Amino acid sequence: MSPPSPTASWTTLLAAALAHDINNLVHGLATGAATLVQGDLELLRTLAGRLRALATAGGPDASASLDHACADALAEVDPAGSRVRAEPIPTGLRVAGTAGAVTTALTCLLQHVLAATPSTAQIRLAVRSSPGGGPVIAEIAAPESPWLGPFSEARLDALLATTMRDQRGDLLLVLAGALADAVGGAVHVASDSQRGLVFAVHLVPTSAPPGL
Repeated sequence: MSPPSPTASWTTLLAAALAHDINNLVHGLATGAATLVQGDLELLRTLAGRLRALATAGGPDASASLDHACADALAEVDPAGSRVRAEPIPTGLRVAGTAGAVTTALTCLLQHVLAATPSTAQIRLAVRSSPGGGPVIAEIAAPESPWLGPFSEARLDALLATTMRDQRGDLLLVLAGALADAVGGAVHVASDSQRGLVFAVHLVPTSAPPGL
């Protein structure tokens, strides 16, 4: 039997992570005070929006402005600009996928990294284009992230089966990987003593759809 495709593996990972989070939310709704219930309802609304972004992620003419997607993700996760240092992002750079899908993938990864690092730690966001029409890469580096040991860059779905197996239930990570896959890209991860944990979202460069 041939190994499962990346899409099939993301389906399995997403189902498991969703089941874990929904069970936690149901428990909170059943046992929590009114203020806690309101918080759980807000989490459900956020989850619904992110799943909607995944369901409508692609399409032959889907195209997103990457600088706008980065700006929207930063506004959601770090509105004060105190935790994430974004290097200048080229304007006019477009990638395959809807704006909602690209923004949500970046938002999920940034939220994951911010939650996993000390509150005083600085996160770096940078965007670069590959030569020769290769992928556009949005890179999130966390020098002060928990040390996983050094490992070379590899796809997130592969690492969730090996080095990062204990994070298979992390819905933010799994959603980011599934969204990147849905728009024809992939999330890669590397770790070293200089840059810490580095997430690189590989996206497909594209042109603006007709009419823009």
